[in-house]
Amino acid sequence: MKTTKKILAMVLSLCMVLALAACGNSAKDTAPAETQTPVADAPGSGSGKTYHIGMALDTYSNAINAEIARIFEEVCKERGYDVTITDAEGDSSKQLADISTLVQKKVDGIIVLPVSSNSVDEGIIAAYDAGIPIATVLRDTPNVADKYVCFSGTDDVELGSIGGQWIVDATGGEGKIVYITGRTGVSTAENRTVGFHQVVDQHPGLEIVAEQDGNYNRSDAMTIMEAILQANPEIDAVWCANDEMAGGVCQAISAANRQGILVGGANFQSDAYDRLMSGEQAADITTPCAMVIPAIDAIVTVLEGGTVTEKTQYYPLDLITKENADQFKDQLY
Repeated sequence: MKTTKKILAMVLSLCMVLALAACGNSAKDTAPAETQTPVADAPGSGSGKTYHIGMALDTYSNAINAEIARIFEEVCKERGYDVTITDAEGDSSKQLADISTLVQKKVDGIIVLPVSSNSVDEGIIAAYDAGIPIATVLRDTPNVADKYVCFSGTDDVELGSIGGQWIVDATGGEGKIVYITGRTGVSTAENRTVGFHQVVDQHPGLEIVAEQDGNYNRSDAMTIMEAILQANPEIDAVWCANDEMAGGVCQAISAANRQGILVGGANFQSDAYDRLMSGEQAADITTPCAMVIPAIDAIVTVLEGGTVTEKTQYYPLDLITKENADQFKDQLY
């Protein structure tokens, strides 16, 4: 009897072991392996893929361009991408050659900050024909919008209208004003001028005593403003299409010992913040350099087989004065 019980116990134990083993094998057969159902990564979220992305820069000598390039390099390296940045030094012919070099290197994607609106059309077409996704930042290239994956920047007509409205509000809609524009042939400059006039031209009490191209350059703007000050003993306000020029205008006004002239700018550079705090400059407008990040994302989206649904991506704009400047310090460069 005892022997029979022992045999039964051994049989039951063996059955239990076999049953557990069968369950284990069944689980292994039916559970999907992790690699069978991969989860798609968002652009730049650490998918482990390494891309080589090039940037064809207008020039490092312009502060906003240099900051956009810095953010581009920083973000790409954080994501593990290789980068190549070229500097056209403001020469459109060199920038076309730079784009051609990037195409020949067979980079995975290209971001262009154009010298001017239509100066790199040929290069964008060449990248498109080579199957390399290309995006533009800061300055649009509307003639070849069907060839790039996106344009990321700011609505410069809106920016110009904010500058115009600031002058209207600062002067009460009456007075003698000066407008220092950007660089001829550059979409940002042309669109800011459109927006500026859309507002200012509605106020007949405002007289534009001078409107000249400052080339987005501090030294040029200072020289121009020196001549304007000599020719116009009465000026109430000046709006400059960027802070580099606003800095030159402020220098000219200070050197001439002229008082009571309000100066506004755009882009919100670090030295402009200092001028706002000291009262030397009365207003500014944000132009976030992080605009390059959506361009990176758009290129990676295409590389990973996705579709970019918004080809034009605008960053929001804000009017800055001494009173609210600290709210936007994270955008300084």
